[in-house]
Amino acid sequence: MSGVLARPRIRLVAVVAVAVVAGLAVWWFAVRDNSGSSTAHAASASTDVNAGTLGALVSALHRPVYWVGPQRGVTYEFTETADRRIYIRYLPRGVAAGSAHPYLTVGSYPVVNAFAVTRAAANRPDAVELPVSAGVGFYAKARPTDAWIAFPGSDTQIELYAPSGESIRKLVAAGRIRPVGSAPAPQATQTTASALSALAAKLHRPIYWLGALAGRTIELTRAHDGRIYLRYLPNGVAPGSPHAYLAVGTYPLAHAFQTTVTAAKAAGVVRLPLSNGAVAFYATTRPTNVYVAFPGVDEQVELYDPSAQAAHQLIAAGALAPVP
Repeated sequence: MSGVLARPRIRLVAVVAVAVVAGLAVWWFAVRDNSGSSTAHAASASTDVNAGTLGALVSALHRPVYWVGPQRGVTYEFTETADRRIYIRYLPRGVAAGSAHPYLTVGSYPVVNAFAVTRAAANRPDAVELPVSAGVGFYAKARPTDAWIAFPGSDTQIELYAPSGESIRKLVAAGRIRPVGSAPAPQATQTTASALSALAAKLHRPIYWLGALAGRTIELTRAHDGRIYLRYLPNGVAPGSPHAYLAVGTYPLAHAFQTTVTAAKAAGVVRLPLSNGAVAFYATTRPTNVYVAFPGVDEQVELYDPSAQAAHQLIAAGALAPVP
């Protein structure tokens, strides 16, 4: 996890048991293999472009296309296939489009209810989850150089390929996966109780936390849509660490209490008893993440702990509260 909860904010969508689309490696050989059929080549078109031209190409598509942001010393290979998959490949300067060498690549695939599809795939025994800000991501143990990512409410599934699994983990942990043309991902910074109190006063909204914990520093991440994440890092761990730690997310949400009450009645959900009028629940598939809302407060709160038992105990103890 990097600056955000280790699991995405819940969306009550039906999980569809659909296999993820073919990987970049499969596409690579299908499109690039000179001994293959001409149909494969005719089905795609690759163009070597700069960042400005890439933005214009994507804008004309009227759908999200993902990348990992601009990089120095590269050009961008843009490929669109007949089935509407889009690939952006990062080519070192001087390498022409169509090179057979594998380089950092981001694929954007049209997949109905991509978040649910990717969530289901991430639950497989051979999958290793990755920390994605407000989304879900994973890679297969047998192929750590390919990561699959999706975000709530999107019909685009993303595949990230890098020559090494370590590169994959660093890019995802840094929040680099974003649509072309969007603002950079928010940065995680170390903060203090007094700074959080001042921020809450400035924003005129509550920020929830678990208090100041001994042996922990607090990492703050502010998303562009108003979500605020606090993560409790062991002393000596720098902000942005890819490891999963205790965290609290505060999300602006109109009618948060009633929305959370309704969600707590869904199948596959366990409601936790609270004495202060609040509602709290977790999904049986994600017991490490507890969702909480308070009467009259337009904020939904998510508490994550790598130990589901610890997360539930914190909620039962009433440890969750607004920063004073």
